[in-house]
Amino acid sequence: MGVGWAAAVLRPIIDVGGVLTVGALVAALFLLPSDRDGALSGATFRALRTAGCAAAVWAVALAASTVVGAVLWSAAVATGCAVLVAVGSAVARRWLQAAALLGPAGVALLLPLAGESATAGPQGDLVGGALVGVLAATAAWAGALLGALLGALRREHGGLVLRRFGRIVAACWPVLAAGGAVLAATRGGGVGPELIAGAAALAALGGLALAVRRRVARTAAAPAGPALVRLLGAQVALLLVLIVVVGRVSGLPAPTAGGPLEAVTGYPLPDPPTWDHLLSTWRPDLLLGPVAVLAAIAYLAGVRRLHRAGRTWPPGRTAAWLAGCALVLLATSSGLGAYAPAVFSVHMVLHMVLNMVAPLALVLGAPVTLALRALPVAEVDGPAGPHEWLLALIGSPLARVLAHPLPAAALFAGSYYLLYLTGLFDTVIAEHWSRTLLNVAILVIGYQFCWLVVGPDAAPRRLPHIARLGLGFTVMPFHVLFAIVLISLPTPVAAGFYAGLDLPWSPDLLADQRLAGLLSLVLGEGVLVATLAVLLVQWHRHDQFAAFRSDPLDEDAAAYRDLLATLERRRRPDDGS
Repeated sequence: MGVGWAAAVLRPIIDVGGVLTVGALVAALFLLPSDRDGALSGATFRALRTAGCAAAVWAVALAASTVVGAVLWSAAVATGCAVLVAVGSAVARRWLQAAALLGPAGVALLLPLAGESATAGPQGDLVGGALVGVLAATAAWAGALLGALLGALRREHGGLVLRRFGRIVAACWPVLAAGGAVLAATRGGGVGPELIAGAAALAALGGLALAVRRRVARTAAAPAGPALVRLLGAQVALLLVLIVVVGRVSGLPAPTAGGPLEAVTGYPLPDPPTWDHLLSTWRPDLLLGPVAVLAAIAYLAGVRRLHRAGRTWPPGRTAAWLAGCALVLLATSSGLGAYAPAVFSVHMVLHMVLNMVAPLALVLGAPVTLALRALPVAEVDGPAGPHEWLLALIGSPLARVLAHPLPAAALFAGSYYLLYLTGLFDTVIAEHWSRTLLNVAILVIGYQFCWLVVGPDAAPRRLPHIARLGLGFTVMPFHVLFAIVLISLPTPVAAGFYAGLDLPWSPDLLADQRLAGLLSLVLGEGVLVATLAVLLVQWHRHDQFAAFRSDPLDEDAAAYRDLLATLERRRRPDDGS
């Protein structure tokens, strides 16, 4: 009785503390104006301090929950991340330092979902994806409200804050609505009244946000006064209702699974993975699927903005980016993604697509260069905006580490050995959330490697072509050796997991593993050869830059000059320090 009472008390504190911490960081980073040199002051500084105080309370509640045994191991990791945010918020003085805290805060917010019973069993993959989206959107909305309350009523930049508030809310509301619809469809029978209350709160939130937006549009100066405060305060109350509903849904026990496979994946697979089943079976990945679609839409919006400004963008780059987004969507939401948890050879194809094929297409789209050309530059005396935030990230210490060839090559080549030959894969493949994190990780690792070898985007350091060619040839033998080792292994990888699925059409595990090794060898080496071919073409074009650099009509030349200007702007402050 005492443990249950303690868990009931701690749960809302944990939920509200996490949302408020992440929201306050969002307000400090993206809503409230910061100086062009990255210094934090005024309302931005107060938002960061609010994040630190909320993180301290959050950490205490998480630590208490581990003592009473209310949650699993994930709370211990979340506690450490919350402590890191609390300490970091007390010492951060610049935008980049505050931005570094968003990572551990997000981990602490989302990681406890790994231990929730609602994300296991039938439909658990959809419930988990919906809860991630709802939590992230709720935190962003909370940050927008905090920023509006801290900065909108101030005389300086009040109108800017409310305009940014409207953009954030306009992005969050559809995410909340879609996530709520998924939760209602998958868990509606268990929490009917709560979901009805959540739907009513969401509708009211949208109406209040629209009222704020109309008030901003009608007023030339920054709107202020009790009416605006009441509108924002009402949204705070409704957001608390949503947080309680999300906590209630995530704590529900999952329905009984129809078999071992459905208990692990969340859905049945009654037929073997033939070509027609791989093409006709669809199971949406509610994380990478929407991200791929939104990335394609954002890219096209950037190209459209350039065209409206009378500037063109190479259509080949647009096609490459859209192809990369389509590959991510197909790999994670088609039959390939659906069968990957149950069949090792299908998983290996998914790994190759996310780690090599899609990243090659994505980096050739040069999204950072497009963003730098399409995003408006802040005025000289004005606050920093998205263009300046992106420049700060390009010149950050993290970007310098990611642009170093040694960690890139080690991650790209060594991740296969670490994942499949150490027993780590046995643990990762067993849970939906860990499989999703694996997909994200291999996509990021592949993008980082391709960015260094053939990416045209800006980087803190740019390797000469001969070094990039050497980097590509360096990883090829390691990948070949891995494929050979995988083919030659006498026992199947994760044999206990695959045997426990008890599939009626389960393939010969050792034969399927040999097929996976062969697919890894053919697809991997083919993509690496294609990557080096692209590099050689780029090298050839680079040798002809005498005319290229001076051609004002060449769009690639213009993009290249933009990259040089970007790097120069980022290096000047460092050279003077």
